[in-house]
Amino acid sequence: MNIYSKRSHQHGIGLIGFLLVLTAFGILGTVALKAMPAYMEFYSVQATVNRIAHDPLLQNDSDIRTAFDRQMQVDSIHDMSGRDLEISGGVVAMHYQKKIALTDTMTLLIDFDTASKP
Repeated sequence: MNIYSKRSHQHGIGLIGFLLVLTAFGILGTVALKAMPAYMEFYSVQATVNRIAHDPLLQNDSDIRTAFDRQMQVDSIHDMSGRDLEISGGVVAMHYQKKIALTDTMTLLIDFDTASKP
């Protein structure tokens, strides 16, 4: 009886497969970590837009834009201002893009849209 005549089937992932999976998770993790500050900024902008749209003390567009500018200064967000707001019919909206450098030759572009809730 020959020991080598019985073939045992391997189960699981090999070294090359493991390295490929590890590389894929590393790339996705890097992209997620670099995009996280942009999403945190977006949630801050979204909360500010909702808050100022429902503030009864803000009567006109100029007051809304000034309040937005003040809140952006408090939140240390310098990429946008009250001039970027779109105000119509009691709805305050903002549309902007954020570019995030992943490497020297690759950039992630994210479109953000937010509007106040009625």
